[in-house]
Amino acid sequence: MNDVNNFNNNWRLAVRIIFLLLAIILIFLFLQKITWIISLVLMAVLIVYSLSPLSNFLTKKGFPHILSVLLVYLLFLFSVILFFYLLIPTVILEMGTLARFLATDYRALFTNAIAQLDTFLNNETLEQTLLQLMQDIPSTLQSTVATLTNISGNIFSRLSETIIILFLVFYLLKDMDSIRQGIIRIFPIKWQKEVNLILEIIDCKVGKYLRGNLLRCFAVGLLVGITLKTLGMPFSFMLAILAGVLNIIAYIGPYLAAIPAVLLALTPNTPHPLLIIALYVLIEAIDAFLLSPFLLGKAVDLTPFSVIMSLLIGGQLFGFLGILLALPVTATLKAILQHYYFREDFKQPADGERGLPALKSKCKSVSLKIFNKIKNKP
Repeated sequence: MNDVNNFNNNWRLAVRIIFLLLAIILIFLFLQKITWIISLVLMAVLIVYSLSPLSNFLTKKGFPHILSVLLVYLLFLFSVILFFYLLIPTVILEMGTLARFLATDYRALFTNAIAQLDTFLNNETLEQTLLQLMQDIPSTLQSTVATLTNISGNIFSRLSETIIILFLVFYLLKDMDSIRQGIIRIFPIKWQKEVNLILEIIDCKVGKYLRGNLLRCFAVGLLVGITLKTLGMPFSFMLAILAGVLNIIAYIGPYLAAIPAVLLALTPNTPHPLLIIALYVLIEAIDAFLLSPFLLGKAVDLTPFSVIMSLLIGGQLFGFLGILLALPVTATLKAILQHYYFREDFKQPADGERGLPALKSKCKSVSLKIFNKIKNKP
C-alpha cells in the first residue's frame, strides 16, 4: 500500500514538474514574441521617470493633476521638437564641412589610388569588365530598389514607434500612481508592504539615476562643445554630441568620445593633440568629482568592476537599452539583496547625502586630503 502511495506521489510530482517546465517555456516564448512591445514600454517608462518629478512638483503647488501632466508633456514635446530642429541642420552642415575637410587635408593619401586607377584604365580587360557591369545592371537596380524599400520601411517603423512612445508617455505620466497601486493590489495583503518597499527601491535607484545621468551627460556635452569651440576645434558640435551620448557608458564612454577628437587634432590647423587630451581628462575629472556626486549621489553604489560587467552584460542582451538600464537595474538588485539576504534596512538618501550638501562635503573632503598631504610633505 505504501509503495502505491509513493508511486502516486512521485507521479504527481513528476507531472507538476513537467507542467511547470512547459509553463516556463511558454512564458519565455511569449516574452520573445512581445519583445518589441516591452522595449517600447521600457522607453516610455524611462522618459516618465525623468518627467514625473516636475509633474509632482506642479501638483504640490496647487495645480490640478491633469493640468500638471499636460504642461509637463507639452514642455517635453516642445523640447524634443526644438532639439531636433536645432540638431539636424547643424549636423548636416558639419557633415558637409567634414566632407570638404577630408578632401582637403587627406588628398595626399589618394595618390596611390589614382595611380592604380590609371593602370586599370590602360588594362586590356577593361572592355570585358564594362560588359560584365552592363549585364549586372538589372540585378543591381533590383537590389537598390529593395534596399530603398527596406530603408523606407525602417523610417516608417521608427516613426510609428516614436508616436506610440509619445502616447504611452502621456498616459503613464497621468496614471502612474494608479498603476503603482494596481501593481501592489495584485499581491496578497501580507506581501503588499514588501512590494511597496521594492517599488520604492526601484523609484530611488532607477529614477534618480536616470534623471541625474541625463543632466550629467548634458553638462559634459555642453562643456566639451564650449571648450572645443573656444580652442578653434572644427566639428565641435558633433564632438560635443558624441561626448554627451557616450558619457552614458560609465568609465569607458568618456575615453571613447575622446578618440575622434584626438585623431582630428592630428590634422593641420587644429589644436595640439596633447591639449585635446588634457581637455578631456579635465572634463572627466570634473564629471567624476563634481557632477557625479552632485547629480547622482548614492543612487548607484557599485564598484568599477560591477559597473563594467553590468554594462557588458546589458549591452550584449538588450543593446543600447541594456546599456542604459544596466546600472540602475544592478543597483536595484543589489539593494534588494542587501535588504532580504543581509537584512540591511533600505533607506532613502538623506538631504546631506545628495545634491548640494553632497557636493560641499565632497569638496571639503578633497580639500582636507590635499591640505594634509602638503602639511605632511617633508
